[in-house]
Amino acid sequence: MRVIGDVDLSTRDIWQRALEVATATDAATRLDLSQLSFIDARGAAMLVAAAPLTLAHPPAILRRMLTLLYPAAPAQIVIEELEVS
Repeated sequence: MRVIGDVDLSTRDIWQRALEVATATDAATRLDLSQLSFIDARGAAMLVAAAPLTLAHPPAILRRMLTLLYPAAPAQIVIEELEVS
């Protein structure tokens, strides 16, 4: 699933439904966050609750939030970085 734009109070319900649909199957869930421009702390908490997940190209602020607020989460969340050539 590709995430575009902001995840905040105004999009929280949409974000919750999207995560529920994306994680409904037993298949590994991969979220492309390369076009995510903003995510608030509650949006990050919803990601942690939806784990296990693979986050492709998450913004730096999200990586920092996950590290600081959820130090145990990285075991359940795989981060894929952009490859620089």
